[in-house]
Amino acid sequence: MMDEQPSCGASVTVAVSTLGHRVSSLSLPAPVAGINYLVLVQNPVSEALMPSMRDDVRVEAIETMGLSNSRNAALALAEGPFVLFSDDDLDLDPKGILALRTALEQAPDLTWAAGWRQERLPRRGVRSRIHRLGWFNSGRICAPELMVRNHDVTRAGVWFDPNFGVGARYPLGEEYAFVTDMLKAGLKGRSFPTVTGSHPHASTGENWSDPDLLAARQMLLTRVFGLWAPLLRMVYALRHRHRLGSFGAAVRFAMGQPQNYFR
Repeated sequence: MMDEQPSCGASVTVAVSTLGHRVSSLSLPAPVAGINYLVLVQNPVSEALMPSMRDDVRVEAIETMGLSNSRNAALALAEGPFVLFSDDDLDLDPKGILALRTALEQAPDLTWAAGWRQERLPRRGVRSRIHRLGWFNSGRICAPELMVRNHDVTRAGVWFDPNFGVGARYPLGEEYAFVTDMLKAGLKGRSFPTVTGSHPHASTGENWSDPDLLAARQMLLTRVFGLWAPLLRMVYALRHRHRLGSFGAAVRFAMGQPQNYFR
């Protein structure tokens, strides 16, 4: 049964990316008015194509692979005006999702908004309040924090870059590439101190020891900043020098060299 409290706003499509063998373990919140789930299944198995037993859940098998291709399918297939991107290992907060939708509805000049994962919500400082999002403070955004006005994004011709994200050549950074493409298109976003979900497990973005992921971070900065990338790599290396593990690793990152260059 749906929540007895009616939703006053437009519906939100929560686009959940998953793989066929993981569908059976997918756990979604109880139905709530104003939220529909679009489950996008890559590499489907027969069980994944079974019709959903819930009116608020739609299951679609897609032929492409890679997280960014799944996100693009969400933009193409979503029926509601708002889309929030999610993964199959997240604990979603429907109240927070609806609160983020309300924030967008009350700010018609915004195309996108970012909430927070429970584990990362700041308790003080600028980031604990509503603030504008730009090139230098949007890198932290990931699922299930990002909500967009679907029509505005697709009308501007902005899509996820299939070269980035899990399952792609560069297996991280798809949200940041997408967000900065929105900024390049003149679309505006804002951060709200709203919890839209939780990620209780370690994520790819928290891995700072894998050389392939470090190379992907270098390429992401090149993708976003172009000719300014060398300078931004240096700033990024200084900021994350402790995560990079050593001064030598920070230097190699700033110079755009592989992490095993001096080994």
